[in-house]
Amino acid sequence: MINSILEDMEGVSVAITSIGLDGEKIDQVTLMEKPRIFVKSGTTVATAYGTLKEWEASYEILMETGIRTSIGEVVICKVKEHGNALIAGPSIISEMEYVVSLLESQNPEKVFVDGAFFRHGFARISEATVLVIGSNYHQNIDIVVEDAKAIVNKFSIKRPLFDVEFLENRDQICLFNDSQNFQEFNSKSILGMTEKIFSDENKKYRFLYVSNSLPNELIEYMVSNRLKLEGIIVETPMNIQLSDLNMKRLSKLVKNVYTLKPMNLVAVCYNPYSPKGYRFNDQQFKDSLEQSIGMRVFNVRKEECDE
Repeated sequence: MINSILEDMEGVSVAITSIGLDGEKIDQVTLMEKPRIFVKSGTTVATAYGTLKEWEASYEILMETGIRTSIGEVVICKVKEHGNALIAGPSIISEMEYVVSLLESQNPEKVFVDGAFFRHGFARISEATVLVIGSNYHQNIDIVVEDAKAIVNKFSIKRPLFDVEFLENRDQICLFNDSQNFQEFNSKSILGMTEKIFSDENKKYRFLYVSNSLPNELIEYMVSNRLKLEGIIVETPMNIQLSDLNMKRLSKLVKNVYTLKPMNLVAVCYNPYSPKGYRFNDQQFKDSLEQSIGMRVFNVRKEECDE
């Protein structure tokens, strides 16, 4: 995926880093061959020092970041000559935010952060997100498409149209009707707070604000006690940490789900090939995804996006 994007950036100065490890010859999970990351001269890269011994591209280290990983400190490099590279950035969101700021200090036109399916949380620090749907999730195409729809729905949550500025930078759980009528709890976490939140004296409130994770516990408590809310507001869509079942329940229990920090999902791509040895029919996969999520999707190895 990252190679396809970089190929389209001809003549554009770019900077890249990765959440975890990318560009290895053999995938550490599937033990199958992977495409290397090909970096061009002039590209700025943030990567752990230990990866540099695997580079086929020549480089110059511009600065150290002070961020430590299991394979060395993350450093900022400038590619001097084209070649393949192994890239490993930080795995903590605050550290990635800092690394991105250092990359931006080199004045690239575009900064790209590569990531994997279980690292959705990092999408919140990006100005735009490209989501790739893989067939590897399950051999049943319908299950893959259903999961893709749930992810796209989460990534597409909007900011409410009514005033929520009073919630900005607030890190405690709140119940409210408006900025003049709310109650703040002395907790950042929903865990262990459900009974207090839904006590009789709090039934007058229509909205719940969660600055931290929105967990299964809340939805299961609402189901057990037949409770509903007009709205839940999360800081970012990535705060929603629910099982597939509870994601379905959420839409029945809560009229609207909003976020203070919407994501900009600019494209959805797909890969019909699984490293487990099977593949989906390309056209069927494409058509099923588009029908389900209501967006055009792209096989990045075959198509070009003109939008």
